[in-house]
Amino acid sequence: MTPATARLCDLAQADVSTIIAMAWQDDTPFEAIAAQFGLSEPAVIELMRGSLKTRSFRVWRMRVRGRTAKHQTRQISAQGDQDKVSPGDLLKQALSEAQETFPLPPSPLSRESLR
Repeated sequence: MTPATARLCDLAQADVSTIIAMAWQDDTPFEAIAAQFGLSEPAVIELMRGSLKTRSFRVWRMRVRGRTAKHQTRQISAQGDQDKVSPGDLLKQALSEAQETFPLPPSPLSRESLR
């Protein structure tokens, strides 16, 4: 079992539903999902593959594959080509912006209340 698979097993059904909704949204980058749930892009793809019907997964992959909006580091690199910032700095900047831009929505549910 890979670490990503182990991480996916630990998620509550409500978290899985939230991740799927975020993955379908055009304006939510993978970095926001990573900041909130600790899942990398390949882990989100694995989750979507296991949770969606085959045709729905294919439609989602075709939709997401070429979108720069789903990859915040690509957006930043396209905007800042003249600055020539290192990829590590871009990722740090993207994650900090994702935490500011995409806070967790308020919810009456907590991990303690679900136990």
